[in-house]
Amino acid sequence: MDTRNLTPEQKRRLLAELEAELKAEDQRKLREKKNYEDLRDKTVQQVFKKLEKLSETLLKVKSEAFDNFETILQLKKELFQVGADRWQTQQSHTFTTDDGSLSIIIGHNVIDRWDETVSAGVEMVNAWLGTLAKDDESAVLVDMVRDLLKPNKEGQLKANRVLELAKKADEIGNAELKEGVRIIRDAYRPAKTSTFLKAKFKDELGRDQWLPLSMSAV
Repeated sequence: MDTRNLTPEQKRRLLAELEAELKAEDQRKLREKKNYEDLRDKTVQQVFKKLEKLSETLLKVKSEAFDNFETILQLKKELFQVGADRWQTQQSHTFTTDDGSLSIIIGHNVIDRWDETVSAGVEMVNAWLGTLAKDDESAVLVDMVRDLLKPNKEGQLKANRVLELAKKADEIGNAELKEGVRIIRDAYRPAKTSTFLKAKFKDELGRDQWLPLSMSAV
Protein backbone atom coordinates (compact mmCIF):
# COMPACT_ATOMS: atom_id res chain seq x y z
CA MET A 1 0.00 0.00 0.00
CA ASP A 2 1.33 3.39 -1.00
CA THR A 3 0.36 5.67 1.85
CA ARG A 4 1.40 8.76 -0.13
CA ASN A 5 -1.91 8.62 -2.02
CA LEU A 6 -4.01 8.51 1.18
CA THR A 7 -5.85 11.51 2.51
CA PRO A 8 -5.03 12.74 6.01
CA GLU A 9 -8.29 11.22 7.27
CA GLN A 10 -7.48 7.88 5.69
CA LYS A 11 -4.03 7.96 7.22
CA ARG A 12 -5.52 8.66 10.68
CA ARG A 13 -7.95 5.73 10.31
CA LEU A 14 -5.15 3.46 9.13
CA LEU A 15 -2.95 4.49 12.05
CA ALA A 16 -5.82 3.85 14.48
CA GLU A 17 -6.38 0.41 12.98
CA LEU A 18 -2.69 -0.44 13.29
CA GLU A 19 -2.60 0.74 16.88
CA ALA A 20 -5.72 -1.33 17.66
CA GLU A 21 -4.12 -4.40 16.09
CA LEU A 22 -0.90 -3.90 18.07
CA LYS A 23 -2.87 -3.40 21.28
CA ALA A 24 -4.93 -6.55 20.60
CA GLU A 25 -1.73 -8.51 19.94
CA ASP A 26 -0.20 -7.27 23.19
CA GLN A 27 -3.33 -8.27 25.09
CA ARG A 28 -3.30 -11.71 23.45
CA LYS A 29 0.31 -12.23 24.53
CA LEU A 30 -0.55 -11.13 28.07
CA ARG A 31 -3.45 -13.62 28.19
CA GLU A 32 -1.21 -16.43 26.90
CA LYS A 33 1.46 -15.54 29.43
CA LYS A 34 -1.12 -15.54 32.22
CA ASN A 35 -2.50 -18.90 31.05
CA TYR A 36 1.04 -20.30 30.99
CA GLU A 37 1.77 -19.04 34.50
CA ASP A 38 -1.52 -20.42 35.85
CA LEU A 39 -0.89 -23.83 34.24
CA ARG A 40 2.71 -23.83 35.48
CA ASP A 41 1.75 -23.04 39.07
CA LYS A 42 -1.06 -25.61 39.08
CA THR A 43 1.17 -28.34 37.63
CA VAL A 44 4.06 -27.60 40.01
CA GLN A 45 1.74 -27.69 43.01
CA GLN A 46 0.10 -30.97 41.91
CA VAL A 47 3.39 -32.73 41.19
CA PHE A 48 5.02 -31.35 44.33
CA LYS A 49 2.25 -32.77 46.52
CA LYS A 50 2.71 -36.20 44.94
CA LEU A 51 6.50 -36.05 45.37
CA GLU A 52 6.09 -34.85 48.96
CA LYS A 53 3.95 -37.90 49.77
CA LEU A 54 6.45 -40.16 48.00
CA SER A 55 9.31 -38.60 49.96
CA GLU A 56 7.49 -39.18 53.24
CA THR A 57 6.86 -42.82 52.26
CA LEU A 58 10.50 -43.38 51.26
CA LEU A 59 11.71 -41.81 54.51
CA LYS A 60 9.38 -44.03 56.53
CA VAL A 61 10.44 -47.21 54.69
CA LYS A 62 14.12 -46.27 55.01
CA SER A 63 13.76 -45.67 58.75
CA GLU A 64 11.92 -48.97 59.21
CA ALA A 65 14.58 -50.81 57.21
CA PHE A 66 17.36 -49.52 59.46
CA ASP A 67 15.33 -50.48 62.53
CA ASN A 68 14.77 -53.97 61.11
CA PHE A 69 18.49 -54.52 60.57
CA GLU A 70 19.58 -53.16 63.96
CA THR A 71 19.45 -56.57 65.68
CA ILE A 72 21.18 -58.24 62.73
CA LEU A 73 23.97 -55.68 62.85
CA GLN A 74 24.62 -56.37 66.52
CA LEU A 75 24.61 -60.13 65.90
CA LYS A 76 27.04 -59.65 63.01
CA LYS A 77 29.38 -57.62 65.19
CA GLU A 78 29.39 -60.26 67.91
CA LEU A 79 29.44 -63.33 65.65
CA PHE A 80 32.34 -62.18 63.51
CA GLN A 81 34.09 -60.38 66.40
CA VAL A 82 34.47 -57.11 64.54
CA GLY A 83 36.77 -54.78 66.47
CA ALA A 84 35.64 -51.34 67.61
CA ASP A 85 37.98 -49.53 65.21
CA ARG A 86 36.85 -51.55 62.23
CA TRP A 87 33.20 -51.23 63.16
CA GLN A 88 33.52 -47.50 63.59
CA THR A 89 35.05 -46.98 60.15
CA GLN A 90 32.93 -49.51 58.23
CA GLN A 91 30.51 -47.37 56.28
CA SER A 92 28.22 -50.01 54.78
CA HIS A 93 26.88 -53.51 55.37
CA THR A 94 25.55 -55.86 52.70
CA PHE A 95 23.05 -58.59 53.57
CA THR A 96 22.32 -61.27 50.94
CA THR A 97 19.94 -64.21 50.97
CA ASP A 98 21.42 -67.73 50.91
CA ASP A 99 20.54 -68.22 47.26
CA GLY A 100 22.17 -64.90 46.37
CA SER A 101 19.03 -63.61 44.66
CA LEU A 102 18.38 -60.60 46.91
CA SER A 103 20.69 -58.12 48.63
CA ILE A 104 20.12 -55.12 50.86
CA ILE A 105 22.91 -52.62 51.45
CA ILE A 106 22.63 -50.16 54.31
CA GLY A 107 25.20 -47.64 55.38
CA HIS A 108 26.12 -44.09 56.13
CA ASN A 109 28.40 -41.51 54.60
CA VAL A 110 31.16 -40.36 56.93
CA ILE A 111 33.46 -37.37 57.04
CA ASP A 112 36.70 -38.01 58.94
CA ARG A 113 37.12 -35.59 61.82
CA TRP A 114 39.72 -35.40 64.62
CA ASP A 115 39.87 -33.41 67.82
CA GLU A 116 42.72 -31.06 68.72
CA THR A 117 44.84 -33.78 70.37
CA VAL A 118 45.58 -35.34 66.98
CA SER A 119 48.41 -32.86 66.40
CA ALA A 120 50.25 -34.19 69.49
CA GLY A 121 50.12 -37.71 68.07
CA VAL A 122 51.33 -36.58 64.65
CA GLU A 123 54.22 -34.66 66.25
CA MET A 124 55.23 -37.75 68.24
CA VAL A 125 55.22 -39.90 65.11
CA ASN A 126 57.27 -37.29 63.23
CA ALA A 127 59.71 -37.10 66.13
CA TRP A 128 60.20 -40.86 65.95
CA LEU A 129 60.74 -40.63 62.20
CA GLY A 130 63.51 -38.10 62.86
CA THR A 131 65.44 -40.64 64.94
CA LEU A 132 65.71 -43.18 62.12
CA ALA A 133 69.01 -43.83 60.43
CA LYS A 134 69.44 -42.28 56.99
CA ASP A 135 69.86 -45.53 55.04
CA ASP A 136 67.73 -46.64 52.10
CA GLU A 137 65.58 -48.99 54.18
CA SER A 138 64.76 -46.27 56.69
CA ALA A 139 64.02 -43.81 53.89
CA VAL A 140 61.40 -46.19 52.48
CA LEU A 141 59.82 -46.56 55.92
CA VAL A 142 59.78 -42.79 56.46
CA ASP A 143 58.10 -42.20 53.09
CA MET A 144 55.50 -44.89 53.81
CA VAL A 145 54.60 -43.46 57.23
CA ARG A 146 54.45 -39.91 55.90
CA ASP A 147 52.11 -41.07 53.11
CA LEU A 148 49.80 -42.64 55.68
CA LEU A 149 49.77 -39.36 57.60
CA LYS A 150 49.16 -37.24 54.51
CA PRO A 151 45.91 -35.25 54.93
CA ASN A 152 43.22 -35.06 52.27
CA LYS A 153 42.31 -31.89 50.37
CA GLU A 154 40.27 -30.71 53.38
CA GLY A 155 43.33 -31.05 55.61
CA GLN A 156 41.97 -34.09 57.45
CA LEU A 157 43.71 -37.41 58.08
CA LYS A 158 42.12 -40.46 56.46
CA ALA A 159 40.86 -42.99 59.01
CA ASN A 160 41.68 -46.02 56.86
CA ARG A 161 45.27 -44.85 56.49
CA VAL A 162 45.57 -44.39 60.24
CA LEU A 163 44.41 -47.99 60.71
CA GLU A 164 47.14 -49.12 58.29
CA LEU A 165 49.63 -47.05 60.26
CA ALA A 166 48.47 -48.70 63.50
CA LYS A 167 49.12 -52.15 62.01
CA LYS A 168 52.57 -51.06 60.86
CA ALA A 169 53.33 -49.59 64.31
CA ASP A 170 52.44 -52.92 65.92
CA GLU A 171 54.79 -54.69 63.50
CA ILE A 172 57.63 -52.28 64.21
CA GLY A 173 57.03 -52.41 67.96
CA ASN A 174 58.60 -49.04 68.83
CA ALA A 175 56.96 -47.64 71.97
CA GLU A 176 57.15 -43.99 70.88
CA LEU A 177 55.60 -44.74 67.50
CA LYS A 178 52.83 -46.87 69.03
CA GLU A 179 52.01 -44.14 71.56
CA GLY A 180 51.85 -41.49 68.86
CA VAL A 181 49.52 -43.63 66.78
CA ARG A 182 47.37 -44.37 69.84
CA ILE A 183 46.93 -40.63 70.45
CA ILE A 184 45.91 -40.16 66.82
CA ARG A 185 43.39 -43.00 66.96
CA ASP A 186 41.89 -41.71 70.22
CA ALA A 187 41.41 -38.29 68.58
CA TYR A 188 39.14 -39.73 65.88
CA ARG A 189 35.71 -38.09 65.84
CA PRO A 190 33.89 -39.25 62.67
CA ALA A 191 30.88 -37.24 61.54
CA LYS A 192 28.02 -39.07 59.85
CA THR A 193 26.51 -36.93 57.10
CA SER A 194 23.73 -39.14 55.71
CA THR A 195 22.46 -42.71 55.52
CA PHE A 196 21.69 -44.75 52.43
CA LEU A 197 19.68 -47.83 51.52
CA LYS A 198 20.21 -49.86 48.33
CA ALA A 199 18.73 -53.08 47.00
CA LYS A 200 19.68 -55.42 44.16
CA PHE A 201 18.42 -58.69 42.74
CA LYS A 202 19.34 -61.36 40.24
CA ASP A 203 17.36 -61.24 37.00
CA GLU A 204 16.28 -64.29 34.99
CA LEU A 205 19.77 -64.46 33.45
CA GLY A 206 21.50 -64.32 36.82
CA ARG A 207 22.72 -60.76 36.36
CA ASP A 208 22.78 -58.24 39.19
CA GLN A 209 20.16 -55.52 38.78
CA TRP A 210 19.71 -52.55 41.08
CA LEU A 211 16.22 -51.82 42.33
CA PRO A 212 15.54 -48.20 41.25
CA LEU A 213 14.97 -46.26 44.47
CA SER A 214 15.58 -42.76 43.12
CA MET A 215 13.55 -40.74 40.62
CA SER A 216 16.54 -40.45 38.30
CA ALA A 217 17.03 -44.24 38.20
CA VAL A 218 13.52 -45.08 36.99
